[in-house]
Amino acid sequence: MRSSVPTYENRVLSAYEGEILGEEFFGVLAQKADSDQSRVKLRNLATIERLVAEALLPVITRYKLQPNSRVLLAEKGRDESVEYAELAWTEFAVKLKRLLEPFVREFETLLVEAPVEDQPYIQLLLDHEIALFAFAQAEGEESSDGQIHLDNFLQRHKALLRNAS
Repeated sequence: MRSSVPTYENRVLSAYEGEILGEEFFGVLAQKADSDQSRVKLRNLATIERLVAEALLPVITRYKLQPNSRVLLAEKGRDESVEYAELAWTEFAVKLKRLLEPFVREFETLLVEAPVEDQPYIQLLLDHEIALFAFAQAEGEESSDGQIHLDNFLQRHKALLRNAS
């Protein structure tokens, strides 16, 4: 009997694909944003998603994983952005936080299971999700500027992210 529990490798692949999808998701929302401030923040989120996807490539390559096409993933990102596009900024941030919460838990578990050689990459994946979660919480519930969480993430991981780009 085959287990329906996804393997470590399949979960890494899913996370990688989620970053590509996320880049498009935030990019589309940035194009539709009604203020320069939210547009800049959404572009920053899209950039972080792209950088994390690029940083995960060594892991994807090591396991010879075959991601879905970027076109398909971008289409999914556009589709998922529809229900967020018309929300006011605070509502968007609150909804984004709810979306991100299970991913933080998933990536915590993934890090525990990660082989030593993957740990820096999975830690990056987890830390970026925590930064996005903190950003969403600040922007939504706390009505404060969440950009500091994104900046701190980029600063903390600049070496690994620089190697990816």
